[in-house]
Amino acid sequence: MSGAITDQERAERHARIERATASVRLEGLEPTDAAKSIFERYVSGELTIEQMGAIRALDAREFGPVHVSRD
Repeated sequence: MSGAITDQERAERHARIERATASVRLEGLEPTDAAKSIFERYVSGELTIEQMGAIRALDAREFGPVHVSRD
């Protein structure tokens, strides 16, 4: 992603990941360390949501079924 994201965008991204992770945990699942690393890159602004999804799609079994909405 080119350019830095604002603190507000970072907070919104963090909240999206937290909601998605909580939902998955309610199903008895836990994101892998690799998935968590990808989520951190998204929150920091290094990845867009599209890029994050593309990376996760390469090996969905490893990265788990976490879906992050744009809400």
